[in-house]
Amino acid sequence: MPLTRSPLMTQHFAASAEFAEVDGWLVPARFRSVEEETAHTRTGAVLYDLAPHGVLELVGPDARKWANGMFTNNIRDLAVGACNRSAMGDEKGKVQGLLEVARTGEQSLVVMLDGVSPAAFSERYGKFIIFDDVELTDLSEERTVVHLAGPKAGEVLALAGLPAVSVGEAAVVSDVVLLGRDRTGFGGVDVVVPKAAVNELWGALRSAGAGVGGEEALESLRVRAGLARWPVDMGERALVHELRLVEACCNFNKGCYIGQEVVNRVDVMGQVNKKLWGLRMEEDAIPPLEAEVRLGEQVVGVTRSGAREGGVARCLVMLKKAAWQPGLVVEVVAGGRTVRATVSDLPFTS
Repeated sequence: MPLTRSPLMTQHFAASAEFAEVDGWLVPARFRSVEEETAHTRTGAVLYDLAPHGVLELVGPDARKWANGMFTNNIRDLAVGACNRSAMGDEKGKVQGLLEVARTGEQSLVVMLDGVSPAAFSERYGKFIIFDDVELTDLSEERTVVHLAGPKAGEVLALAGLPAVSVGEAAVVSDVVLLGRDRTGFGGVDVVVPKAAVNELWGALRSAGAGVGGEEALESLRVRAGLARWPVDMGERALVHELRLVEACCNFNKGCYIGQEVVNRVDVMGQVNKKLWGLRMEEDAIPPLEAEVRLGEQVVGVTRSGAREGGVARCLVMLKKAAWQPGLVVEVVAGGRTVRATVSDLPFTS
């Protein structure tokens, strides 16, 4: 099947982007080097195209109550102009996806999906909308998403006539929805915009001083910040505690939701046997997904996502407790080759 293209393709071609496939989409891999794009993000403001991310809307008097019973965070008590991050869980507490929920009006919520298609979301949760007065609408055909990352994102937004929002905040300006979201470790904002207006918005943010970045730089920043991504970092077998998502995604005083009993029990017990850690490779090569990580003769984990930057390969790895020691040297085995690596706590410091 042909790859789906972003409505920003004209902008990307004009900026001499190199492209890659992500989840069936053709997206910019890079405009300049990864090092240049990540450096600009750390000190300024850089635009990233998030066209593959689905957008939904929940409308109705029961919208917040319904969402509160589905996901891990407190959506019931969200104020208008606030947003938070949640995990989608199954009955066993295993993460099935991630999402951001913004309360945009008295009876309306905008939902940003991460790694979950609108069709999969609707199939999974539509069956739970039976007696609740709430309507679920897929906005993805008419809306797209861009992300503005970096410490100067607020300044760029202000110059473009848009409000700056921090993590946990949301704003609506005409047909544009802004959600405070840190995807890089350096702050940022997701901007949900009508496809018909996205080229104009992109141009306005560029004129206000934003640079442009591709998937490789965004992935490198995410990996270095230790921010888990679904499904690559977890599959369907991980708990929020194992993914270091509790603080960002969970509320333990909100009442019942799918998987709550397991999540609460793990939190009370305070123990998991595996958890997401970092590996700094001794060779400048990203190991393949699910390569074995060994400590002596013992298999202590499998590699997950990875990225290269500055001549260094780093990856996220789901490690057993025996290897939870920063500085510990382990071996990564894949394709008949063995490469040494050093365990790092998250976020990476080097």
